[in-house]
Formats: sequence, structure tokens, C-alpha cells
Amino acid sequence: WCVNRDSLSPAAAHTVDMPQTQECEQAEATLTRQTRLAIHNRGLSDLSPLSSLTNLTRLSLPSNQISDVSPLASLGNLESLELIGNRIVDVAPLASLSVLDYLGLSANRVSDVAPLANSSNLTGLDLSLNQISDVSPLANLSNLTILGLSANRISDVSLLANLTELRGLFIGFNQISDASPLLDLPNLVFLGLVENPIADPSPFEHLTGLDSLSSLFSPDPSEGSPTGFMSVPSPEPMESSP
Repeated sequence: WCVNRDSLSPAAAHTVDMPQTQECEQAEATLTRQTRLAIHNRGLSDLSPLSSLTNLTRLSLPSNQISDVSPLASLGNLESLELIGNRIVDVAPLASLSVLDYLGLSANRVSDVAPLANSSNLTGLDLSLNQISDVSPLANLSNLTILGLSANRISDVSLLANLTELRGLFIGFNQISDASPLLDLPNLVFLGLVENPIADPSPFEHLTGLDSLSSLFSPDPSEGSPTGFMSVPSPEPMESSP
């Protein structure tokens, strides 16, 4: 794809130009061997040139202009995928990434999470700042330990009670009036319920297993964002692109 960049669409050619190495053959050989790649805030929209980078285990593409993630479906070795701050609506192509451990999709345009229903290897999932109302497809992701769902359109959290391995749950800025199903999550140590119309918060005031109760219903300035997701240690930072 590098040698033939003149025949590529402008968007695909832009992607090819992102990793800045001097020689096309050198660039392709280097990228083919890489297990990590990060391209941040570079106006990236066409991911097709990345589809052949099958050795990648960690890919970070935040703050771009990505809407189509189908080229990533071939990256079967991905363990960590960061797509925060793009224009993604359809997450179906990501369902084929069977060894994916962490998926960051906050600040996109996702409303349907059904394609992720069988992504059972996930331990960390951030879907904050989207347009999600139905979280039932996530109920069988039994390995999840950290889940970010803040700033969506969620009112029913009853099925999240199935996620018994959860240690961190961030679900503030939604439409939840009854959060009592979350009381039975045995391993929960971080819980964010900021800015929800909780009818009766008193049962949560007596929880002893949480590290901090003060930020349950009131924004904590130390969190830095309404999602609160970064309060829990995130995966090791990716290497920055040149």
C-alpha cells in the first residue's frame, strides 16, 4: 500500500503518511513487525491501510475522524484497542476480535452494543459519552472488571447485576432512578452514580466495600471528566506516534 499510495484515495493516502519513515519498503516492513501503534489526533478517517498489520496487539487511535472500523476486523491479535473521540456508530466489525481485553469507545456515536454481546474476553470496556439506552447485551460479559457507561441514556441497570467481577462501574449522567440491583455486586470498589435521579440513595450510604463513598452522587473534581473512568488504572499507555 505504501508503494502504491498514488492510487489510494486521499483518506487512505493520509493514513499511509501517518507513520513517518523515509522509505516506503522500510515503513511497511517496520509496521508489519510492530505490535503497538498509536496515531492520536491526526485527522485519520480511512483505516484500510492498517488491515494488514496483523501482528498488532495494542492499537490507539483516539481523537481522529474514524467512522468505519471494518478494516480492524482482520487484526485478530489485538488485545487493547483505543478509539476514544471518533465518529463510530457501528461496532459490529469489532465482534471478531476474540482476544480483545480492553476496548475504549467513549465519545463516539454508538447506540447499539448488541454486537459486543459475545466479546467475553473483555475485562475493561469504556462506552461513556455515547447514545446507549439498552445495556442488556453486556450482561454476559462475565470477565469485565471495569465498565464505563457514563453520559448515555440508560435507565435500567438491572442486568448489570450479572457482572459479578466488576471492580469499577461508572454510570453517572444517565437516567437511572433505581440503582438497587448494583448493591449485590460483590467485588465493587469504585462506583460512580453522579447526576442520576436516584429515588432512594440511602442503601448505598451503608456500603462498606467501596473505596470512596463521597463521589457516589456528587462529582469529584479529581476525576477530571463526567465519565470518571480514568479513576481506575487504565491499560499501560501506548507508545506515541512519531
